Amino acid sequence: MRPAALLLVVAAAATPALAPAQTAYSIDFGAITAFDEAAVQIGFRAAPALANRAGPDIVLATFPDALIHGFLLFVLDADVTYGAPLGEQVTLFPRFGGTILAGGGGGGGAGAAYGYNVGVGLLARASPTLGARIDYTHHRLVGGGGTLPFSSISIGFVWMR
Repeated sequence: MRPAALLLVVAAAATPALAPAQTAYSIDFGAITAFDEAAVQIGFRAAPALANRAGPDIVLATFPDALIHGFLLFVLDADVTYGAPLGEQVTLFPRFGGTILAGGGGGGGAGAAYGYNVGVGLLARASPTLGARIDYTHHRLVGGGGTLPFSSISIGFVWMR
């Protein structure tokens, strides 16, 4: 048997049959603000579910208001986060990473901008596989000699695997 295959067999045997949830998936609903205006956002998030571990926190969100006006607009945040336990069922996830805002439509073509973000999420477990999450993120898009700040807040229904 090859060493890599042997390592996989040993790792699989060492893993408990009922491993704890490791990834939290959520459908998020919230608001995003820029220029003293707010818009509804809907997104999908995949993030760590366990305390005392680091991992990726990825969210892809879109804006129904823009769709109504003929625009397709997305925000993608790719972050690194770490779970800090606040209790047996509650974990705080501070995070930072990159942001891409992309969209098009309405006869105006398409475009994209990039930047960075910092944020924090709070995951409350209702059971080993279900929970709720609230998140705040501050974004900064860069380019053109300046930055464009905007912020979002969302709540989500979470299922964990």
